Amino acid sequence: MCGRFSNTFWFGLLAAVSLFWAGYASVESTAQFYMPYTTKTFPPKPPEAVIPILGKAPPESYTKIGRLAFETDLGWKFLRKSMIYNAQANGADAVILKNVSTRDRLNTVQVPPRMEYYPVQNYYRGRHGKVYGSTQWIPYFQPGYTQQWVDQITAIDAEMIVTKK
Repeated sequence: MCGRFSNTFWFGLLAAVSLFWAGYASVESTAQFYMPYTTKTFPPKPPEAVIPILGKAPPESYTKIGRLAFETDLGWKFLRKSMIYNAQANGADAVILKNVSTRDRLNTVQVPPRMEYYPVQNYYRGRHGKVYGSTQWIPYFQPGYTQQWVDQITAIDAEMIVTKK
């Protein structure tokens, strides 16, 4: 109780912060990383449109209309939703995933030393049997420490294509 915070506390705090930031990072915010290859625009696809994510170019003829490249620590699910959102918004028929890479990022937080005070109850009996009580605050020194954790950063490089019909 008087020692440092447990690892469970820090991982719980990290998870809460991640969920907090995940609420602010939306797939719509990744539109800034889309770079069109052409001045020709295509009508957006409806949100329910199925956009395949391909690992290589399709056999039929196609036109590259843009590129989406960015990195995030929000995981593969967020990256996949971002590719589909950008493809739908820009009228792409499919996405060719050209490159995926991951790296670990070491994060640290420095917790400074601090002085805490704990109450100690004192009771004693007086001369005539009356009970007296008081609280004494005892200082307790908490040393500082450094907490580390690792985030996995995933980067994608994808091209949006329109198939020729």
